[in-house]
Amino acid sequence: MTATDTTARLAGAASTPRRLRRLARIAGVLYLAIFLIYPLSTAVRGSLFVPGDAAATAEGIRADETLFRLGMAGEASIFLIEIAVAAVLYVLFRPVSRAGSLAAALARVAEGVVMAAGNVFTSIATLVALSGAGFLAAFSAGQAEALGQFFQEANGSIVLVWGLFFALSLTLTGWLAFRSGFLPKIVGILLGLAGLGYFAQSFGVLIFPELAGPLEIVVIVLAIPGELLFALWLLIKGVDTEAWMRKAEQVQP
Repeated sequence: MTATDTTARLAGAASTPRRLRRLARIAGVLYLAIFLIYPLSTAVRGSLFVPGDAAATAEGIRADETLFRLGMAGEASIFLIEIAVAAVLYVLFRPVSRAGSLAAALARVAEGVVMAAGNVFTSIATLVALSGAGFLAAFSAGQAEALGQFFQEANGSIVLVWGLFFALSLTLTGWLAFRSGFLPKIVGILLGLAGLGYFAQSFGVLIFPELAGPLEIVVIVLAIPGELLFALWLLIKGVDTEAWMRKAEQVQP
């Protein structure tokens, strides 16, 4: 396939200014949806989870199971949105580097898959454990509650796993944005810092679990400015369509 053919294929996907602006807005809306839904979902879980007290946690979940299930639905929607974001960003950044854009998209999809397998599974497992149905009838009430508590506490560590994939995706996206020419370099720098923050949290807590609290603050400080600016820029300003077209004419491997 010649460079002209490759450019033509990219043009068919997203070359017109209108399509580019639409893609950028879609990415911005999806990113802001994550900003809204994820904190609400984790807040629901946090409101029902009592650290070190399995009985209290079980009582809270049983008393408001609908709220717990709404939190599950919120977490499920996040990984679906992440996959959509990965696809849109892949199209937007492909002119910068096909390999880099693909790697960033795959890392983001992997993050969503791990989040789904971890967060949603542990929530379902918690409800099953607390139901006492089937073979769980052989467990005492205290044992079933302890099992539910175990799943909820395990959920808190899953962020360290999907956080690694997310860190890689953010770092690569920051690099792509910095090199793009159709987004401000500051956006790329801040996204790169956000990626470093997630790397620091995941590796830091794995090695030094006692630093979990401070490292969570590090992530908040480093991640929110870059991701929020990225989302708002895509939604409000979009991309420089002329610069995108020039880049598409020189597609790099």
